[in-house]
Amino acid sequence: MTASLSPVTVLLVVAAFVFAALPHLAAMPPWLALAIVGAAAWRAALAWFGMRQPNWLIRVLLTFGGLALVIVHYGTLWGRRAATVLLCVMIAAKLSETYRLRDARIVAALGYFLIATQFLFSQKLLLLGYLLAGCALVTAALIRIQRDADGAGAPERTHSLHVARDGALLMLLAVPFALVMFALFPRLASPLWGMPENALDGRTGLSDEMSPGNIANLYADDSPAFRVQFDGPPPPRSALYWRGPVLWRFDGRTWRRNFYSNRPPERVPRPGPGAFAYSVQLEPSERRWLFALDYPVRPPQDTRLSADFELIRRTPVTTLMSYNIISQPNFRDSVELLRTMRNIALQLPDGGNPRTHEHARKLRAQHPDDDRALIDAVLAWFNQDEFFYSLETAPLGRHGADEFLFDLKIGYCEYYASAFVVLMRAAGIPARIVTGYQGGYWQQSDDYLLVRQSDAHAWAEVWLEGRGWTRVDPTAAVSPARIREGARSALSDSRGWLNAEWLYQLRNQYDRLQNVWNRWVLGFDAQRQRNFLAGLGLDDLPPGARAALLTTLAALVLVPLALLLHAAARTRRRPDRLDRLWNRLRARLRRAGIHPLPGETALELAERSASSLANGHELITLAAKYSKLKYGPFRTEADIAGFGHESAAWRPQPLNPR
Repeated sequence: MTASLSPVTVLLVVAAFVFAALPHLAAMPPWLALAIVGAAAWRAALAWFGMRQPNWLIRVLLTFGGLALVIVHYGTLWGRRAATVLLCVMIAAKLSETYRLRDARIVAALGYFLIATQFLFSQKLLLLGYLLAGCALVTAALIRIQRDADGAGAPERTHSLHVARDGALLMLLAVPFALVMFALFPRLASPLWGMPENALDGRTGLSDEMSPGNIANLYADDSPAFRVQFDGPPPPRSALYWRGPVLWRFDGRTWRRNFYSNRPPERVPRPGPGAFAYSVQLEPSERRWLFALDYPVRPPQDTRLSADFELIRRTPVTTLMSYNIISQPNFRDSVELLRTMRNIALQLPDGGNPRTHEHARKLRAQHPDDDRALIDAVLAWFNQDEFFYSLETAPLGRHGADEFLFDLKIGYCEYYASAFVVLMRAAGIPARIVTGYQGGYWQQSDDYLLVRQSDAHAWAEVWLEGRGWTRVDPTAAVSPARIREGARSALSDSRGWLNAEWLYQLRNQYDRLQNVWNRWVLGFDAQRQRNFLAGLGLDDLPPGARAALLTTLAALVLVPLALLLHAAARTRRRPDRLDRLWNRLRARLRRAGIHPLPGETALELAERSASSLANGHELITLAAKYSKLKYGPFRTEADIAGFGHESAAWRPQPLNPR
């Protein structure tokens, strides 16, 4: 008889597909995700209610309709997101014709690949649970399909929970082998493939331009930006300004980088007294910026140092990366300012912000020869007047600095930095904006600093004669708590229950686990593998010997696993006590020359054998008792023991030949 798929098997295959596709469904347009889930639910309903297979026209429409939806939304079939969405659509379409064992195996096996593709977009610790649960569910579906194949035409006897248990057991048994392969399998110095730009679905983060409101939007993002471990005591919180893009050019609303800044610095700092050595673990951002304290001594590998002391990587950061760096805060940047750079640092759009220009002239008249005194006067104005630090800001018009300084007087850090630099330039002081991050959360138990996207910040740098570029943070004058305690403390009521202390601490504790995962799993690269093998004294092994060691260890893991599986299978197939008693009786019949037939029931065997035995009626009685105990509604150990005594005393007595 040809094996067929049971309804429960189809439901399990559909469930495995939907679970494997969950992260992809969350990242695609809702209408497309609903279409995929709807197709899967329709196939499950067809199986559950025993409806017939849809005709070929419906299947063709599903396939090409799904293909058209992907092309309409993404405009292409290239790229990782479009390709994975297309895979989800095609599997959903394939479900409509999954009525054979072969088709079900294909759909279920593709679940493994679908799970693996999610790790092209994120490798967070939370996805480990998704990986294990998804693979266990797909394995259970494949086991169920195989049992359908083995039991073609037989009644359903396997409970779904048992199949799920078997799938989870196989996953657990594979863990030791996976650990051996993870630790010893040769690793490349770089990933086998690189993620292209925009592979991370437009992840938020700092960019190379800034408009009022850009950084304020990051405050709601509590995802980690990077983590820092210092070789010694960490610097004071007031020094935790993590330098990113430096912005010079202003069009009246948006600040952008200066193309002159791409050249290397004229001179670089040297490590010495006051320098900080630390390592940074940077999360993927799709940007080319690396972050460091002022001022980096030398750039990490594949990274260059710009004239503004920005760390710019050759390619975007699309995977978790770590780098070591030394910063020298006592360095003086650009003690002499070139005329070209001075002109750029003083440029302002014509006709803009007349009130700011007028105020700058008054300040200059009060402090004609002292730029530092003028700056201090502006900071005192910010501190003493009714200026407020808040996310509740209004959009600015053409004269944004005027509107902010004299009308609104409320805004986030980029509002203050932008207005301050406009005021400085209007007063004849070269100034620019620096964006990056400020502060961070110190994980006391693990000794590392967690810097989140919500710690994004903007400040100003002014050029002073004899001092060079000097940091001035107008936000510190308005809200000192922002610098001392972080944005969360300065804006404690801005996010409602999401800002609850218990939830904040829970995220901090989870990040400790994520940090361990990053360091020991995602960060286990070729260099760390060499260090690990060196610790075991195996770093000098030639490739052939290392391959032999890997094979041996894999065998040492696989052989016990195989024996364990075999023992478990034998235990599962071992008959219970009642069946063992009946099998012993059947063995006596075989020795007497009476052989049971395949598929023959106990009563059928007894009735067929009775005519050739003198005590055949006793055999029929024993077979009836066995059947009642085996298939009856109730039995006790005493009943089985009684049957055991009777069956043990019975011996086949052939009829005497006449």
